[in-house]
Amino acid sequence: MNEVKKVVGIAFIENGKLLIVRSKRSSKTNSWTLVGGGVEKGETEIVAALREINEEIGQGFEFDEQDLLPILCFKEAAQSDSNVMIEMNMYLATKPIHVTLIPNDEILDYHWYSLGEVGYNLSSSIREHFLPYAIQKGLFFK
Repeated sequence: MNEVKKVVGIAFIENGKLLIVRSKRSSKTNSWTLVGGGVEKGETEIVAALREINEEIGQGFEFDEQDLLPILCFKEAAQSDSNVMIEMNMYLATKPIHVTLIPNDEILDYHWYSLGEVGYNLSSSIREHFLPYAIQKGLFFK
């Protein structure tokens, strides 16, 4: 593994459920991910997170840096290419989404995931990193 790609993921939890998305990219591996994506050249992780929220939620949803709580940072092989290592910076959104979630150029589907729900192929970043964190912190309803 030579390349390390910086990415961000933003966890929105409302009513004890986690917002997961199926993007055009994640649909190729039939997986669901968090809102997020790659950090572009010259961007900080927080700027990338704000850009991704705007691109993937949009609809006039206003969100800024104070609405994000950094929670996790880890490295793992990219699901789409095992030769690429990703460095994921994960944030917890502290502001509820007040707009209708409508599929767009990047996102095919949105789903509010309940802990233990079956039928959703969660990305490893959710399954192996976020869910253990969220369970420990009591972010989901039992």
